Amino acid sequence: MKYISILILTSILFLISSSCDKDYLKKEVVISNMERVANYELEHPSRDNIKKNNNHENGWVPSTFYVSLIPLYEATNNEKYLSAVEDWGSSFDWNCAPRLRHADDLACGQVFLDLYRHKKESVYIEKLQQRMDSLVATAIPGREDWSWCDALFMAPPVYMMSGEILNDQKYYDYADNMFWDVYDYLYDKDEHLFYRDARFFNKKSPNGEKVFWGRGNGWVIAGLARQIPYIKDEKMKQPYIKLFKEMAKKISSLQQEDGMWRSNLLDPNDVPKKEASSTAFNAFALAWGINNGLLDEESYRPVVEKAWVSLSKCINEETGMIGWVQPIGAAPGDTDKNTTMAYGAGAYVLLGTEILKLPKN
Repeated sequence: MKYISILILTSILFLISSSCDKDYLKKEVVISNMERVANYELEHPSRDNIKKNNNHENGWVPSTFYVSLIPLYEATNNEKYLSAVEDWGSSFDWNCAPRLRHADDLACGQVFLDLYRHKKESVYIEKLQQRMDSLVATAIPGREDWSWCDALFMAPPVYMMSGEILNDQKYYDYADNMFWDVYDYLYDKDEHLFYRDARFFNKKSPNGEKVFWGRGNGWVIAGLARQIPYIKDEKMKQPYIKLFKEMAKKISSLQQEDGMWRSNLLDPNDVPKKEASSTAFNAFALAWGINNGLLDEESYRPVVEKAWVSLSKCINEETGMIGWVQPIGAAPGDTDKNTTMAYGAGAYVLLGTEILKLPKN
């Protein structure tokens, strides 16, 4: 009798929990949580707390948050987020970050181009074009400019967006050549994952697995989702779609029971705590794939929804800060409920905009 009572109580608690989880997927809750996370980051920019060489106001850290605000504006029609982007770019006169050849310092271009789509003010992109034209004219063969996988989120979408928005083939060609050079260098064709950089080619985790960084692969697959829509030439586009599908299949298989991914993808026990930035970037890409007909909804939607619910539970109820975000790094690393960074907020907001587009949502 006691066993039956425990079983009934367990079943009731499971049903209550399942019902509460579904609430996170309601449109009004999705929008509320996106705005809470975005508002917290706008009011408490996490770049203020990081080392100097990553603290540029137009650098990759804030850029990977601001990249989510135009999609958030498009999802909510809240002019606040459009204005926030305009105020941000105006504060540094629409300059790119200072390192000329560094892919990270071009990430702000995604934000400039997104705003340009709406307002068509040439001032937003004039200096960006000068930077891109300089790099196209002085292209360096090999892996000198882009030699780490994060670069595939930061720079290629800028060039692919420019190719379509500015109607200039040279940007497509430059990004395409550079992207596949990095692919040949860092992609493991057996595991369908990217090494973060050359340091990891022969490295093994404590259980003997190859080391693939969670956020690093999140950068890559999210970058694919950001650039594929702008590639108009089907011959050029299809290899990116093939790569996207390969990575999506592998990455979805590595989701943990709690709905999150870990910092070390093939050895989740190496750094066992959940990690929000890789989870959000991965889930954003998978949701985008569903919404654009590249991934099977029946197979991938449960993965996406489970990730969204788990990420939403990482938000501080009082402040709106999303926690469990691995700090700046270049390898698997630790995290906790109080660690946050701009890119974690940006990835969560990007995912939310795709959650709203899921069929019947």
